[in-house]
Amino acid sequence: MPRVQKRGRVRAMRRSILALVMATGCVEPSALEKMPRLERDIRLAAARACPGVKISLWLARADGLELLALDADRPLPGASTLKVLILVEGFAQEREGTFRWTDSATMTEDDLVGGSGSFQHEKVGSSWTYLQYARRMIAESDNVASNILLRRLGMRNVNARAEKLGMAVTRFERHFMDFNARDRDRKENWTTAREMGRLLLAIYRKEILAPAACDEMIETLEKTSRGRIAAGVPRFVPVGHKGGSLPGLRHDVGWVRVQGQPYVLSVFLDNVLERPTAAEDRGLAAIGAVAQTVYSALGPTDE
Repeated sequence: MPRVQKRGRVRAMRRSILALVMATGCVEPSALEKMPRLERDIRLAAARACPGVKISLWLARADGLELLALDADRPLPGASTLKVLILVEGFAQEREGTFRWTDSATMTEDDLVGGSGSFQHEKVGSSWTYLQYARRMIAESDNVASNILLRRLGMRNVNARAEKLGMAVTRFERHFMDFNARDRDRKENWTTAREMGRLLLAIYRKEILAPAACDEMIETLEKTSRGRIAAGVPRFVPVGHKGGSLPGLRHDVGWVRVQGQPYVLSVFLDNVLERPTAAEDRGLAAIGAVAQTVYSALGPTDE
């Protein structure tokens, strides 16, 4: 294809994407044109994958240098991303001598809730160690395991830990799948893209607890699925992350262990249009597209 014709097609494609973003009401065209290139590319990628979506994002290098913050302090329901804070509290209480991962808890009928995770299909009356609960809480985002750990560690203690860590917004107000508390009492579990990003950064940098505890959390978080942020980077690149979903919301936060230049990315999306179960999840597609855009900008080059 002649070079002039190719450039014309590229310009036409950019105009089409720009029109899509403007049509969704994401940002005024003059403001879009003035944006730094990475921010513009991220907003375009998210809008193309999920029209009308609102994005909160925090991006930093592993050395702590902030690279980009887009509405990163906007409070949002954290969904299952907050399960990382439960994991942190468990290791903190273990260090304090008030909790042991090797202790066990027996599942009761009252523990069973729906949503993600396989513990809801285990036999009532079976006993599991808290470490087994924690591993499924992260790997499967298991809600039964999360609630068992949250009750054992204490919601008040978990919230106090968040406050000690400088997380001004992040807090639990209800257990997972407790929709009565949400709908009747207006209770929710809150966080921001920046606060969760900084939490994952502290774990990755082994600054939050003893290095051995951080090593265990890193190993656990890097055994999660290759979806969301991980879907946007090559499979050989290790990613430690935790996602979360609620109606209209799709989140993910984690580190991307690029050789020589790792970074932490926190992407929180709301106003996600829900589609039939069989249809593609546009929110997850948007997170993957954003992650791919960031990796293209920060990851290794072919040179």
